[in-house]
Amino acid sequence: MRRWLGALAGIGVLAGGAAAQTAGGAHLVGGFTQLFISPCGEPYRGRPADPYPVALWFKQADLNHDGVIDKAEFRADHAGFFDALDADGNGVLDGTEVGFYEHMVAPDVFGAPQPRLGALTRPGRDGAQLILAQGVGLPHADQQGSGLEGARGPVGGLNAQRPAPPRPLEGAAAYGLLADPEPVTSADTDLDGRVSKAEFLAAADRRFKRLDKNGDGKLTLDELPKTASQAEAEDRARRGKR
Repeated sequence: MRRWLGALAGIGVLAGGAAAQTAGGAHLVGGFTQLFISPCGEPYRGRPADPYPVALWFKQADLNHDGVIDKAEFRADHAGFFDALDADGNGVLDGTEVGFYEHMVAPDVFGAPQPRLGALTRPGRDGAQLILAQGVGLPHADQQGSGLEGARGPVGGLNAQRPAPPRPLEGAAAYGLLADPEPVTSADTDLDGRVSKAEFLAAADRRFKRLDKNGDGKLTLDELPKTASQAEAEDRARRGKR
C-alpha cells in the first residue's frame, strides 16, 4: 500500500513549536524549514541539516529503487495521492476534497482550514490515513511573493521605461518542479470544478513529458530542476559564507 502522506507523520504533535519561514515564504513549525511540493501536489518537509526534500519524494516515487523514476512510477505516484484524497472513493475530487487538500494537508501553502472542513479530519478509506499537517504554520497575511524578483530597473536611455515587476510566485509555485500554483486543481482540464482520476493521470503524463527533457523516458534526481525556494535558499547560504 502506498504511504499516505508519510512525510508529514508526527507533525501534528509538534504544533507548539516556533514557526520558521522557508525561502519561498511559507511558515513551518516543529523544526521544519524546507518545503517541497511534488508534481502531484503532495507536500514534503525537511529540517535545516536535511537534504532538500525533493529527495524524499524521489525515493518514494522510485518504486523499484533503481535510481530513476519512469513514466509508470510517475503515474503511480499521482494515482496514489489521488486515491488518498478521494475520501468517498468515487473517482472524482470535488470541492470539499480539494478544500481538504489545500487547508488540511498543505495549509502552510494554501491557508487556514475553513469551519466547514471540520468533518473531514477522519481517516481515509480502506484504512489508509491522511496524515494532516496540524502542526504546520500558516502563511502570514502580509507575506507577498517569493522574494525572488531580483534586481530590476530601466535600461539605459533618456526615454527608458521601468519594466513592470515580475508577478510573485503564487501558492505552491515556489516549491514545485514545474512552478504550478495548485497541482490538484490545475488538472481540471474541462473546468467543471472537479478533478477526475483520468484528468489527474493525464496531467501526470503532461508533467512527466515536461520534466523528461532528454526524452529518455526516465527521470534522475540530478536532472530535475531546482524549485525557486531551493534555489533561493542555496543562494542565501552562499551569501552567508562570504
